[in-house]
Amino acid sequence: MALRDSARPQADRSNRVVLDAYGFIKGWLIATSLWVGALLLVVAVYFGVPAAWNGTDAGHVWGLLGIAIFYSFGVALVFAAPLAWVLAYVLRPVGNQWVHIVAFFFVPTLTFWVLGSVLNFGWQPVMLIPWATVGVAAAIGRWAIRRDALFSSATPPA
Repeated sequence: MALRDSARPQADRSNRVVLDAYGFIKGWLIATSLWVGALLLVVAVYFGVPAAWNGTDAGHVWGLLGIAIFYSFGVALVFAAPLAWVLAYVLRPVGNQWVHIVAFFFVPTLTFWVLGSVLNFGWQPVMLIPWATVGVAAAIGRWAIRRDALFSSATPPA
């Protein structure tokens, strides 16, 4: 218990923002689908448009789209879902849903920027732009479930 918590009554401290499984999965699916959709659009334009302009066969684009779907949903499941769960857990005492939405933009953006830096995708500040797409998708997913959030008033066991 923090010192500032002792000044507030116990009933005030026990209010927690919680999401049930439906809200969590709904937010994750919305955020992941938005990010994967944007990634598929980028892959299709980056590889498909030059092939169409040159008159070459663009059959390889379908394989690249499949790879993008497979790996992006995998990354979202392995990294984004646990990150969202931890972030939602840390933000439980914060009742303002807009703070949650802003945090769901900044934390995934910076986390994936650092993770991308470790994996040699580039550490330059300009690399925040593509990683911000992850943050935007996460913030939109959190915004979509803002009304699904429940406020628990149960007191934790002593």
